[in-house]
Amino acid sequence: MRLIYLALLLTSPLTFSNDLISLFNDSFRSSSLAFIQSSINPYTNSIDKSEGRILKNKEGTIFYVDYPFKEKYELTKDQIIITDIELNQTSRMQLSDLEDNMLIDILLNGLTLDNPSYDLEFDRDTIFIKSSLEESYNEIEVKFKENKIYYLKYNDNLNIENLIMFKNLTLN
Repeated sequence: MRLIYLALLLTSPLTFSNDLISLFNDSFRSSSLAFIQSSINPYTNSIDKSEGRILKNKEGTIFYVDYPFKEKYELTKDQIIITDIELNQTSRMQLSDLEDNMLIDILLNGLTLDNPSYDLEFDRDTIFIKSSLEESYNEIEVKFKENKIYYLKYNDNLNIENLIMFKNLTLN
């Protein structure tokens, strides 16, 4: 009997971490999400907010920014297509032109335990994604609440703290 308890004790952290990874990946693969992003700028002592939606399609992920500007970012395996909806202007950025970007990699490919670009640490309802690369996103904190993604927090390359709050979007 003690052997069974020991086996359960040793496998529970792995199961727990896999559950959080699955929750994260499912949030971006199959859900439509609404978000509110708050950026705390220490240089201007201001808080900037934007609101939008994240939708999936066959080609990739579409990020709509609805406030304060109307923009669309289409993230595919090859490129990011940026559209200023109000000005009807589009630009493209090839992903191959970007340095290794952990955040884009995670949004495109999901989280895995064995990615050489980052290490994962787990706390009850939180994943800490720590970059193994010399890049701006040193750590991304992902918090879950009621088995859903709740927020994502990181400092960008200008050391501006970003907090993105999520909620499931109901599509009619």
